[in-house]
Amino acid sequence: MSRRNRVNRGLWLAVLLWGTGAFAQGNSVITGTLTNAANKSPLEDVVVTATSPQLQGERTVVTDKSGLYRLPQLPSGTYLLRFEAQGFKPYERGGILLRIDRTIRLNAELLPDEGLTENVEVVGAPPSVDVGSSAAGVTVDQDFIRNIAVIRPGTKGSASRSFEGLAELAPGATEDRYGVSISGSSSPESQYVVDGLSVNDPGVGTLGTPLSVEFVKEVNIITGGYMPEYGRSTGGVLNVVTKSGSNEFHGSVFANMAPGALQTAGTVVRREGSVISAQGSAHNLGDFGFDLGGPILKDKLWFYVGVAPSFNRIQVDRQLSSYELCTEVDPANGCTAVNARRKDPTTGFSQVTPIEGTQVSRFADERSLQYLGKLTYNFNQDHSLAVSVFGTPRSSGGSNKYAFSDDGEPEVCTSLSCTGFVQGAYGAIATRRENSALDLVAKQTSSFFDKKLLVDATLGWHHQADSTLPSDGSGLGSGQGLSAQSNIAWRRTRNPGPHTINEFETLPNPDACGTTPAEQALRCPVTAYSTGGPGTISIQRLDRVQGKVMGTYLLEALGHHILKAGADIERMSFYNNRARTGLTPWQECTGGDCFFSLNQYGYLEAPDQPVFLASKEGTSTSTTVGGFIQDSWSILDKVTVNAGLRYDVQTLYGLDGEVGLHLPNQWSPRLGVIYDPTQAGRAKLFVNYARFFENVPLDMADLSFPQQQLLSSTYRAPPCNPSREGSLLTDCTIDANRTPIGSRESPNQLWDAQGGDRVPVDPQIRAQSADEFVLGGEYELIAASRVGATYTKRYLNDVIEDMSRDDGSTFFLGNPGKGYSTDFPLAKREYDAVNLYFQRAFTDGWLAQASYTWSTLRGNYSGLFRADTGQLSPNLTRDFDLVSLTVNRDGQLPGDRTHSFKVFGAKEFFITRGTSINVGGNYRARSGTPLNYLGAHPRRSGSETFILPRDSAGRLPWVHGVDGHVGLNQRLGKDSVLTVSLDVFNLFNFQQYTDVDQTFTTTRVYAIEQGGTPDDLTACLTKNNPGCKVISTTTGLPIVEADINPNFKRPTAYQAPRAIRLGAKLSF
Repeated sequence: MSRRNRVNRGLWLAVLLWGTGAFAQGNSVITGTLTNAANKSPLEDVVVTATSPQLQGERTVVTDKSGLYRLPQLPSGTYLLRFEAQGFKPYERGGILLRIDRTIRLNAELLPDEGLTENVEVVGAPPSVDVGSSAAGVTVDQDFIRNIAVIRPGTKGSASRSFEGLAELAPGATEDRYGVSISGSSSPESQYVVDGLSVNDPGVGTLGTPLSVEFVKEVNIITGGYMPEYGRSTGGVLNVVTKSGSNEFHGSVFANMAPGALQTAGTVVRREGSVISAQGSAHNLGDFGFDLGGPILKDKLWFYVGVAPSFNRIQVDRQLSSYELCTEVDPANGCTAVNARRKDPTTGFSQVTPIEGTQVSRFADERSLQYLGKLTYNFNQDHSLAVSVFGTPRSSGGSNKYAFSDDGEPEVCTSLSCTGFVQGAYGAIATRRENSALDLVAKQTSSFFDKKLLVDATLGWHHQADSTLPSDGSGLGSGQGLSAQSNIAWRRTRNPGPHTINEFETLPNPDACGTTPAEQALRCPVTAYSTGGPGTISIQRLDRVQGKVMGTYLLEALGHHILKAGADIERMSFYNNRARTGLTPWQECTGGDCFFSLNQYGYLEAPDQPVFLASKEGTSTSTTVGGFIQDSWSILDKVTVNAGLRYDVQTLYGLDGEVGLHLPNQWSPRLGVIYDPTQAGRAKLFVNYARFFENVPLDMADLSFPQQQLLSSTYRAPPCNPSREGSLLTDCTIDANRTPIGSRESPNQLWDAQGGDRVPVDPQIRAQSADEFVLGGEYELIAASRVGATYTKRYLNDVIEDMSRDDGSTFFLGNPGKGYSTDFPLAKREYDAVNLYFQRAFTDGWLAQASYTWSTLRGNYSGLFRADTGQLSPNLTRDFDLVSLTVNRDGQLPGDRTHSFKVFGAKEFFITRGTSINVGGNYRARSGTPLNYLGAHPRRSGSETFILPRDSAGRLPWVHGVDGHVGLNQRLGKDSVLTVSLDVFNLFNFQQYTDVDQTFTTTRVYAIEQGGTPDDLTACLTKNNPGCKVISTTTGLPIVEADINPNFKRPTAYQAPRAIRLGAKLSF
């Protein structure tokens, strides 16, 4: 057995011997001090009993000599406390609302049985301020979900109503393409925890299990200030507790539907320069199902089960058109020359005429199943065990359909705008996708020595099975159907000019684009078109096995101490089998005189002697071991000091099983001070410092240890034409038709080989981390209602990225600006925010929540996901690939929003004793993000050159939204209620644009490195203007008007239009 396997198995054995389970079934606390109402002296040996529908049996503790009691390991819920002591009158206090991850203080004074003659007011109102920590965020429970319109149709996970959509309700949280950004981070940096198990995607860090809110009891969205038991996140933490059984049978049958007929059509995104357009429209979306929970053995064994299928269908209408040509000069009607395209005088877009009979409608279809099963067993008051199994298998696409991408949108659309993604034959742009998640969790909680020693343990397994295959169902490597057809990108722009649509598609009227090739080229040009198979396809299997153990000990020494220590181990694996359809992707040269094979899998066994590979297949793994200690020291019920230290070490192994990256010394100090001026849990002032470390996803190991082995070669055209099978097998394979691409000194003249070796790692590399300071205050204004203010500052310490010093031929891993990488700029991301908030849980028939956030986000590094390009490649983004790419990247980052308002409110009105109406609404507004002047880069595809410094092109406008909810509740019996509901999203159908095209030119250009201004770019619109300072890297001359993107700063996305969701639920 290898040393590595012996270590791993030994660590797992240690965890299993200590206990089974994630952190506790309940992790909330009620504490307080009991005194004699007559003389204010502390009362010892008072019996404190807690009961709740969420508890199996009751929990009992006694006060110590200082009168302190502490009820730990409580699940969230509503509690009743009973205080009993010899010589004193019993006292009860109910309606105590306890949230997940909270510590609340409830003090009380007990009346003596006799001897007290004066009137004494008994203090016992339930407080709501968490006096045990300085964590910031918000908790969302079923009362909020039931009364507020949440998880808008069309957003990521909206069909199944995934809990992830709740995260953006928190102050300082905003949506991004793959989830929710928290406190300036990117969405893959957050930690998603369900019943104690991390359900992040082991490959890229996004959410792996989008569980329905129907099965969720409560979600605690922690945006900062969390203690060391939470680790491996440089973003936020979403801690989810699923529903459980109880001593009474309860359940529901539910259905939710957002019919396309009730959805308002969105604003059409128009693009200049394409005769192929497409627009998406909502067809239907919804979910239905049931849940049931109850006792198998009362106070001993509970069960809970839930099942909810969901569906999502978007109709995509693809249309071919022809340009309208001018027959005479008529500037007033958009004609500046004969045979020029007619322009709309108002918008500047070229006018087109739809070609009759060419509209094709297809559906983007997704089907999903959500399920949850849970058993909770109470051995006795001191020991309990909960076992959960939940999953979210889903599939999309297929024959004559489109699939849904990982960002939750159809693969051919963004915000229902589809034009940019349908420039090709159906088989080349459509896929069939399967995404399945399965999770198993066992959690145990135990207490010893009169609850002075607590032990919480978790053992869990997260599994994903994902695949992206051709739409016709042909498998990876099958050699049949679309999997056997190369993807060909047609890109000719000259010699003699672009292709025409007639060359690729059969028109009902062959003369719709003209009767001559010259006229067809004017009316129906196509500058980008794809044929063949979809290109890259893959089959993936991802796993995480995780064990955690935490011990808590209560100690008295100059106050009350809560000492905690914990250890956890996580093992991740990522099997990835990736291939190209037809083995070789092809791209046409813009001059039309050649084709080049693009990144075909293979290597050179000798100079210009290629060996082709059918796929790239292998398994990468990671082991992370961590532990923490912390002390929560409470002094006189006024001051609490939380001090802790966490340590983690992560080791990533490549496809060859050898160590690729070792990241030790992840020391995470945490220090917080909380002051309660009321000594009653009704206010706090706090300050907190923390360091957070990233848990590196396995996508990096899959691509780096070793790198992909890629081959490219260029072929003369003619004779090579990869769209013809005969030519593909002969003319596109022989050396005589290959164009030399290597230098004279290179041993390889005909082939460009990249990758294959393991990426070197800077021996001084340090794990990616961020520091955070939080300070603020909170005050209970009225019962269950809190106002507060916080200031948050976060900044990155070290960033892990790949870099190259030879224009991308080879790469190495390091910390930009440090160690071996001092010739690269220091990676920076700084976030400052002020939050003002009011929060009231649903109490006495109403709830309210409001927040205002002022923030700034600046630097040169967005995070694991780049919002400006959509690149999701954790720790391998293009931000630092080349030194030339880093020019002008400092400034306000894409996630920078200066202002954000969020207001939520709801009220229940009783019409009769058994009939009520819930009315809820919310208003959200946010200022726009910064815009840039981008151009093509000579060594990287896409718009990677920042011609001017970041945020030089202004900002997007403000976006406003109003949503509403109405629910009618009719009691049908003692324990049964029928609810019908109506949710309206974007009630006033605001249609502000939310993104624009930031590419100023698609020509490869240099950045203006010093003193550039927007005037240096607008000057390029005038012929021979010496003020134009945008220089082409190819010609060394200023660009001309024809090089400027006609769609620059034109909208690419608008607010989602008005949507209506209908719901019905029978609860019993």
